[in-house]
Amino acid sequence: MDFGVTSRLWEYDIDNRTSAMKEKNANGSFAEIAAAKVAEKEASLRSVNEMRTTGVGNYMGESYEERISKITDKTAASAFQTAYAKKMAGVTDYISTISRAYSTGKVGATNFEDAFLQYDVITHVGNANISSGNWQRNDFPFWKYFDKNTSADALNDWKPEGANPSQMRSDLQRNYNSVGSGRIAILVPESLQQKMDADPEYARQIMAKLQAWKEDYDRWDNTVAASYGYNVAEHQAGKSYVFDLDENGDVRNCTVTSPGRITVSSSEFVEARKAREAKHAEYEKLAEESALKRKMLEQEIEERYYKSNLVNQVVFNAYEKSIVEL
Repeated sequence: MDFGVTSRLWEYDIDNRTSAMKEKNANGSFAEIAAAKVAEKEASLRSVNEMRTTGVGNYMGESYEERISKITDKTAASAFQTAYAKKMAGVTDYISTISRAYSTGKVGATNFEDAFLQYDVITHVGNANISSGNWQRNDFPFWKYFDKNTSADALNDWKPEGANPSQMRSDLQRNYNSVGSGRIAILVPESLQQKMDADPEYARQIMAKLQAWKEDYDRWDNTVAASYGYNVAEHQAGKSYVFDLDENGDVRNCTVTSPGRITVSSSEFVEARKAREAKHAEYEKLAEESALKRKMLEQEIEERYYKSNLVNQVVFNAYEKSIVEL
């Protein structure tokens, strides 16, 4: 499913690259260092391409092609490509590190509470059956899953009314804000819970799978946040999640919230970005027009100066000629 995340290409590993250059500079010439860096980069690109073409190195449980094909927004695609490349290359920049920190729990965790120690975790065991179309509506009452008394199948019969409303609707904003920060609600099918109860090793695999999925998502989402100038640490700490798992422990549906905003089916987020881009384009156009006017003025001044010098030269030549004739 497409989670509607938007972003632009961003680079965060400058310090790491500088550090690597300093280490190599101790024992090699500039040419050797440059050659080594080129070889290192080419090897990294080959590794990423191999993972993409062989199906190894999934991101959020899907291959590169499966995930990128669902992203219609160009900036979101750029953000995904950046996050994917960082994961495949093992980059440990700030965004990757903080995304991993918030997806790491006890070693060998066999339950969701231990797997996500940073969060207040609520688990609902039952047979949730929500269509992707309903789940992605802005008025789908996902916030009810943060109530411990809500059963997993409580919203199976929920029906939408009318067109998908704006996230900015006052009652929806109140409901989003009611969730708070640092919480995770997980819908677990009964069959999955039974298998985990019977096999601790299988339970550990399910915990690791969801941790990896969340880390991938956060790496992508935090890249989006950074591109808009948000404080990544505050943005990460402010998020809460609802995970709807299938019988194999894969994420079937997901909603991620931050104060006053949800990032699933986030049409307003996209529109706001487009408005900012349009405004930026307007500023660029004005700047270009201003630069053009300055250039024309400079040319006009140069032309006047040239003509003035030309007139002065003519007058001077005439004056010299008159003196000679005298």
